[in-house]
Amino acid sequence: MLFDHELAWINEKIYNEIYKNSISNTADFWEYHIQSISWHKTPYDIFDHKTKSWLSGGVANVCYNCVDRHAEQTPNKPAIVWHGDEKGVRREISYKELQRKIVEISSLLLSKGIKKGDVVGIHMPMTPDAVASMLACARIGAIHLVVFAGFSANSLAYRLEMSNAKVLITSAETRRGGKPIKIKENCQEAIAIMTNKPELIVIDEVNLFNNLKLNEHLELCTDKDDLFVLYTSGSSGKPKGIIHSSLQYILYAATTFKFVFNIDPHDIYFCTSDIGWITGHSYITYAPLFHGLTIVMFEGTPIYPTADRYWEIIERERVSVFYTAPTALRSLQTFDENFVKKHDLSSLKVLGSVGEPINKKAWEWYFNVVGNRHCPIVDTWWQTETGGIVLAPLLDINNQKPCIAGKPFFGIKTDIVNTDSKRVTQPMEEGRLIIENNWPGMCRSVLYECEYSQKSTSKNQTCKNIFLNQYFEDNKFITGDGALYDEDFDIKIIGRLDDVINISGHRLSTIEIEEAIYKVNTVKDCAVVAIDHKIKGQTPFAFVVKNLVDECEDELKKSIIESIRKYIGPIAKPDYIVFVEDLPKTRSGKIVRQLLREIVMNREYDITTISSVHNKEILLSIVQTVSDISVN
Repeated sequence: MLFDHELAWINEKIYNEIYKNSISNTADFWEYHIQSISWHKTPYDIFDHKTKSWLSGGVANVCYNCVDRHAEQTPNKPAIVWHGDEKGVRREISYKELQRKIVEISSLLLSKGIKKGDVVGIHMPMTPDAVASMLACARIGAIHLVVFAGFSANSLAYRLEMSNAKVLITSAETRRGGKPIKIKENCQEAIAIMTNKPELIVIDEVNLFNNLKLNEHLELCTDKDDLFVLYTSGSSGKPKGIIHSSLQYILYAATTFKFVFNIDPHDIYFCTSDIGWITGHSYITYAPLFHGLTIVMFEGTPIYPTADRYWEIIERERVSVFYTAPTALRSLQTFDENFVKKHDLSSLKVLGSVGEPINKKAWEWYFNVVGNRHCPIVDTWWQTETGGIVLAPLLDINNQKPCIAGKPFFGIKTDIVNTDSKRVTQPMEEGRLIIENNWPGMCRSVLYECEYSQKSTSKNQTCKNIFLNQYFEDNKFITGDGALYDEDFDIKIIGRLDDVINISGHRLSTIEIEEAIYKVNTVKDCAVVAIDHKIKGQTPFAFVVKNLVDECEDELKKSIIESIRKYIGPIAKPDYIVFVEDLPKTRSGKIVRQLLREIVMNREYDITTISSVHNKEILLSIVQTVSDISVN
């Protein structure tokens, strides 16, 4: 039965054959690919249809699979090549050196009393130490919680508190755009406001590992053990902690990586995401190292000190696979093409896009200028919840389609349904994207305000029920994204259908931003909507009702921005804050956010849901208020 190919880009006939077999024989497909994992005990059951569980009886260690086995076979091969914020700052770490660093950090954690199942917080910039810290947790069976380094102390504290983190690993500082950022101080501020205070470990402190007795212990993990919890925003407003299991996750991440990027063991791979997000977990830390690749890490911005940092690094390291976000591409294409063309990018063989749907102009610039028309673009769609890529073009360069996410990955059965939950059967008809079957990379559960360490049945059941109620209908996974089929029934992603905003590939809840605005005492009411942005993809637009009519709007804007920075982080700052007399609401009192978004984006809007003449007057007033605002 055909379940693999010779790692050459496949044609549609081969794709269809593999896909058909993977759906009709899903367990057989995944059983074929578990051969890439070094097992202590091979699973006795690939998929249990009764319990919906994967890899029953399997025993292995993720860190061993990602580092130790390569350190044994190719000890001197570079595992990570790191470039700093300033040009010329570069480090190269071999697999043997990475293994040593991981053992040092895991030994330190063990000396602090960290054991299997404990949560370890990680709040770090894009450095090899960050990757080593994640893998050190995987080595000893601890569960890592990586929090994006751009989040505020309050956002960090919430995530650490809710997951009951025992320790927090950080760095003294980082640099971005030539400016130092005191990341350690952010951690200290977060710990100060917490009830259960984790011990702070500053990984780059002098003498931290002096006199430390190294412990090379490898904790074996079963199909029931978890690898990490990672917070992402949802329409509930509260960040939710997505929990991924160890063995199932690494199988899915590694297999998707192999197929989607046409991986060869000699590839030099460069992903520009941050480890604080799921892309940094799956396709910087775990999947590339699992396959023994050399990965390139970059701690900086693509335009500092000049707008050719990515291209300079690709030329210097002879990168073959490059994976980045549409936000970065839209920003870089505003600069002269010579920033790209002066560099030799002939080593590139595959280009990837991630984080949000890519627009046609950015896609064409990426293909023509960066790839010089010889690199296929894999425009990938997936989520924190899915663990790895779900949609991607798996065909050769002759079948390229700008802005089309393409076909489902093998073993994944997707569908698009309309508002009546009926299957969409016609091209160009919009609907909700769903996944109809189970897959190894699916998250195990979700943490809301449940402490990770509390193992009572009632608490776990509550978390599970919240997860099931939000994400499933009739055993089908509801992605929350809109989609449509093109004329060939390939899938195009439209964007979020709920109150989640995608800012430069970072998912945040509009409700969470509203909560930060409400913390300003003189705000009476507010509504935040996601609007299109030519660089960031989307940006927040805030409508605010003042409590005091005569209050200075400039001062109130400053207070609102300060509150958002404090409780979330600077990434959530609205590009627009508009003061209005009131907000339109439905008959049940719910703010009509979609209507507000349509007004701002200069679209046609429907006022039939508005409950009164008063609300219609409010609406007309808002239209007048925003009429002079130019939204890009």
